[in-house]
Amino acid sequence: MPVTAGKEVDAWCTKCRMDLSHRVVAAVEGQPRRVECQTCHTQHNYRAPKGAKSPIPREVSPPKEKAAAKAKKVPAKRVTKAESQLIADWDTKVHGQLERAFTNYTISDVLKVNQLVRHKQFGEGYVYEVLGDNKLIIVFRGGSKTLIHGR
Repeated sequence: MPVTAGKEVDAWCTKCRMDLSHRVVAAVEGQPRRVECQTCHTQHNYRAPKGAKSPIPREVSPPKEKAAAKAKKVPAKRVTKAESQLIADWDTKVHGQLERAFTNYTISDVLKVNQLVRHKQFGEGYVYEVLGDNKLIIVFRGGSKTLIHGR
């Protein structure tokens, strides 16, 4: 017998983690696709009760294709206009400078705007802005970092 929206079916609830009564929210070709649990009232895709065979055939892809599909879904880091401008400034101010032009970063040194800095972890950068409370913003190749100085 075809299932339509509004009918009740038994299904596996993904939140309650039990076979419970569900109301069909959406059905395709007489098969439930989306259901609402009558106990916890959450909506989820239809899953056949445990031990029962699902009336909905699932597409199964080889494991390698699944890994490749997941890798494609990872969103790339978005770079704002301000960040891209800072990176461009880093190229002009830092790239190609002599090693002796850089000061090794330490917490105790007091740094000034546009001073070239070498950090053990972040690499070479320049002081973009000096903030209050002994903080400053240094632009490195990978982006800007807020660090402390003068302590």
